[in-house]
Amino acid sequence: MAEELSLLTPDQIAEVLGAQTEEELDALWRSWHFHARPEQLAPIGLWTWWVIVTGRGWGKNRTGAEWVIDRCEQFAAAGVAHLVGLIGQNNDDVKALQIGGVSGLREVVRRRGHRWIGADSTLEPKVGIMRDDGTEHVSVFEVHTAVEPEGPRGRNFHTLWCDELAAYKHKVDAVGNTVFTNAELALRGQCPDGMVPQGVVTTTPKPVPVIRDLLAGKHGTTHVTRGSMLDNRTNLPMAFLTSVLGKYEGTRLAAQEIHGEVVDSVEGALWDMDLIQNGRRSIDQLPALSRIVVGVDPSGSDNRDECGIVVVGLQADRDARGLQHVWVLDDLSVANRPEVWSLVVIEAYRKWQADCVVAEVNFGAAMVVDVIALQDRTVPVEEVRASRGKRVRAEPVAMLYDRARDGHRAHHVGVFPQLEEQMCFWTPLDPASPDRMDALVWGVSFLIPELAIPPADYAKGLAEQRI
Repeated sequence: MAEELSLLTPDQIAEVLGAQTEEELDALWRSWHFHARPEQLAPIGLWTWWVIVTGRGWGKNRTGAEWVIDRCEQFAAAGVAHLVGLIGQNNDDVKALQIGGVSGLREVVRRRGHRWIGADSTLEPKVGIMRDDGTEHVSVFEVHTAVEPEGPRGRNFHTLWCDELAAYKHKVDAVGNTVFTNAELALRGQCPDGMVPQGVVTTTPKPVPVIRDLLAGKHGTTHVTRGSMLDNRTNLPMAFLTSVLGKYEGTRLAAQEIHGEVVDSVEGALWDMDLIQNGRRSIDQLPALSRIVVGVDPSGSDNRDECGIVVVGLQADRDARGLQHVWVLDDLSVANRPEVWSLVVIEAYRKWQADCVVAEVNFGAAMVVDVIALQDRTVPVEEVRASRGKRVRAEPVAMLYDRARDGHRAHHVGVFPQLEEQMCFWTPLDPASPDRMDALVWGVSFLIPELAIPPADYAKGLAEQRI
């Protein structure tokens, strides 16, 4: 409605607004129904999940925050206790994206004239809403994160908001549940008449299992909203749109990040998501490992370039065919300076009780060894050098994922969205360096040295093994 009003002539706008009282104008300005596009308003019905999968800049955060406060107002009107779960990758994301900023909960509460209870620096917010009878009704928020999956266990949520679910690095609890699994099982609070427990997911798409399942309706009654950045173009600077579209339009990145499409893979990539998914296992399926290494593809600059850090293990026992399996245990890649990522490498080495760090040293020569030794001289570093191109090095590793060849011999323990995205989308034409994928390749190739030979010879060797 706000956009339609803006398209009128100044005289027409004056006529429309002049017919309203000050109280009506104030209520109109505070109303989300006045500002929202139709697709940003909650679907009618008693669905369980509203899944908003769109490109960046569509208005996901504002939509999620407004919907949550709508629910707070409804519970206040009914005088029923209201527990809201805010779920993010970590506490910083929840504070910066769901609570803070011009589109977050705190600003929505301010615009609507309600009371935000709790200091801005805390993660214990509440919202006080004045009822018609003059009493205040308080909705309580709980913050939970992907790194602490057991947090929602035992709760009774009425409302959930999961932001950027596709980007979660899902840790699992002792029985294999993620924070989303436990939160969904806790979405069971008693609601006012005519309402049911409901949750909203706001995310840029990635072809990870939980998003695939939500889009396929495997989590109860689900309403899916899809959209592009261009849907919100009237609220975005034209210079920004021109720059972004000029640079990315027509690419896989544009399809996913701008237009909100779920892209499983691209032509020329060595992996697709089905290959990874079919070999995926949970932590309770992890067998005994004979060796564990931390693969490192270093960043040598101070410009916050990404350093690939991937932990990989070699299964102790061979399978019935006498073949070895590798297990991808963690992706700890970080964009930061060497003195920062070296500490992450050392922490990974200690946490997983690894045998060594395997680091590519073409770039920066002895820099990797030196920067790790500066922090801890007891950490052994095995140096590897790239003598062939990225694709040629990665092809034998990709074969481990291909069931058509030998059965699944590579297993991801959990979900690693950014690593898997690089694996499924990188091609030699991509100018970006796939640091996470490279770290995986270094680690796996070190554990199974025969993978370092050319792909044709590797395939020949497998055939000879079968014979």
